[in-house]
Amino acid sequence: MTIRGALAAALLACACAQPAPPAEAQAQGADSVEGSLFAAAPAQQWRLPDQLREVSGLAVAPDGRLFAHNDERAVIYQLDVNEGRIVKTFALGETIAAGDFEGLAITPSGQFWLTTSQGELRRFTEGEDGGHVAFATFDTGLRNVCEIEGLAYLAAEDSLILACKRNEARDMRDTISLYAWRDGAGVARPWRRLAETELASAAGVERFRPSSLDIDPATGRLLLLSARDGALAELDGGRVVSARALGPQHAQAEGAAILADGALAIADEGGDGRALLSIYSRIPQ
Repeated sequence: MTIRGALAAALLACACAQPAPPAEAQAQGADSVEGSLFAAAPAQQWRLPDQLREVSGLAVAPDGRLFAHNDERAVIYQLDVNEGRIVKTFALGETIAAGDFEGLAITPSGQFWLTTSQGELRRFTEGEDGGHVAFATFDTGLRNVCEIEGLAYLAAEDSLILACKRNEARDMRDTISLYAWRDGAGVARPWRRLAETELASAAGVERFRPSSLDIDPATGRLLLLSARDGALAELDGGRVVSARALGPQHAQAEGAAILADGALAIADEGGDGRALLSIYSRIPQ
C-alpha cells in the first residue's frame, strides 16, 4: 500500500470522535476564574480519534479552522470543533518526516510552522486531504539551550515565539524562558523570562513547566499551559493576570489555541486512552 493510501485508510478506519463521559464533560459553571478571559469549566469536550492519541499542538488558520498534530510524526489534522472529528489530514514529506514535534503555529498569510523539541522549525503550506507537502527546515539555535514545548505566532513582531519546558543551564532551571525567532534572522533571541514559582503559586500547583502557548489576538494576552501539573496562566506583558489549576480531567494538557469566536481549545494526550479536546467559552469582558 502507498503512503497516501495508508493515510487514507487510517482516516477512514477511525475519524470519529466521542463525547467525553458525563463526569468529564462538565456543564459550564456560573463561577468564573478571577481575571480570566475564559469560563471556569469547559462547555464541550470530545474524545479524539485514535490517530491523535499523542496530540501535541493546536493552531487556528486565518479562516478559523482548527489544526492539530501528533508528537512523533509530521502529520497535520484539521478538526471539526463542534464534533471533535477529523476533517482531513496531510503529511510533511513523501516519506512522512519523523521527529519530536512540540508546537504548531499558522500565520495570517496561511503559512504553517512546526517545531521540534530541539527548536528545528518546518515551514510549509496546507496540503490536500491525504496529500504530502514539501517543507523548508530552519534552525533556531536552541538545540543546546532548552527543550522546546510550545510555538505561537506574534503578529506585532512578525515573529515566532518558542516556549522552553526545561532549560539546560542549571542556573535557569527554575526560570520559564521564551524566545523570539523571525524568518531570515538567524538564531532565536531571548524574548521574555518569568519565575516559575510565580506562575506555579498563582495557579496553585507544585510546578509550572510550559507545554504549549498561544497569543490571544483580541487582547495580546499570552496563554501558557503546563502539562505536568495541569495549569493555565494568562499574562499581560510580564504580569500574571489569571492562573488556575485545570483539574484531574486534564491528564496531560499539551496544546492550546484561541478559536475564531474567542473560545479556548485545550488538547490533552490520551495516554492509555483517547486524547481529549476541551472547549472553554469566552467570558464577555
